[in-house]
Amino acid sequence: MNEQVTYFLQQYQHLRAMLAAGSIHPQQFMAEVQKLRWQDAHGIWWMIDPNGALLRYDGQRWLPVQAGPAAATPQPVMPSPPPSTAAPFPVVQPQSPIPSPPPGAPMPQAPGSSPSTLRNLLPILPIVPSLLCGGLWFLYTFLGLFKYEGLRGVDFVTPMIVGGLPILFWVLKKPLDQLLSPLKPAIQSVPRPVRLGVCLAIPIFLGFGCSLFSSSGYLALNVSAFISVMTAGLLLRY
Repeated sequence: MNEQVTYFLQQYQHLRAMLAAGSIHPQQFMAEVQKLRWQDAHGIWWMIDPNGALLRYDGQRWLPVQAGPAAATPQPVMPSPPPSTAAPFPVVQPQSPIPSPPPGAPMPQAPGSSPSTLRNLLPILPIVPSLLCGGLWFLYTFLGLFKYEGLRGVDFVTPMIVGGLPILFWVLKKPLDQLLSPLKPAIQSVPRPVRLGVCLAIPIFLGFGCSLFSSSGYLALNVSAFISVMTAGLLLRY
């Protein structure tokens, strides 16, 4: 039993190190920790909770147990799970795949770690302002249909750049992170407020410069929007 406890505690410490190094997200850490559970030779279920504590299942709830020699001694009488949910489970050795949780057992969670819809939507939230800006600009230029400009007054390209490129960055996040990883130290060496100021200044200067070469249509705006979004996607990525 001590070997099993040691093995799964080492697995927990490995996950903790990966979380601290940023190799895995907190959600991935929680999901992997919930797999750190096993059944001993006496049919008792054990697990490591997100705080690193050793827990024992008494048939109704998880109870904390001090890791050490005391953990190796099974209790004389262990209540079984409710008959309606009881099912045989194989005894799992440390080298074997981690089994499924015991049926009907509640999931222990770290304080403040309850899942929320907002947390799941956090990666998408930065895209919302871009979609709103692109949509509002398209609606504004769409009013040209009711003036004398006709379809020439409608800007289709700029909304696609402003709203589409951030979505593309989000979809291709992993390959782009790998591609741009050599630039990460150099980008992070510049304070984020400075990078944000550069991203805000670029559209102004580009818009002024491009308007000198194109006084009609949306070409200057298209070029300025493309360069500005690409620059922001690079400088504000980390």
